[in-house]
Amino acid sequence: MSQIQTIVDGFIDFEGQNLAESLTTTIIAFTGILAFIVGWVLSDLKYTVYVGLSGTALAFLAVVPPWPMYNKNPLVWASVTDGKAETKKER
Repeated sequence: MSQIQTIVDGFIDFEGQNLAESLTTTIIAFTGILAFIVGWVLSDLKYTVYVGLSGTALAFLAVVPPWPMYNKNPLVWASVTDGKAETKKER
């Protein structure tokens, strides 16, 4: 069960979030334009909807799973101390 949770709860970094947003915007915009052109040429709204939904599904598959390309720059967090402030001793 923990393996499934690891796959589903995948983490991405800030650079990966930016990449995912750019990919989503590009894919949705491109397929929207393509759907409009296909619908215009074929004069059928059904094909417009099919192409648009296909682009949405493609964007979903490209962005939602935590692909390794979204975690190339992981954050390095400061180490946890025991709660005591570290100070320099004066001489």
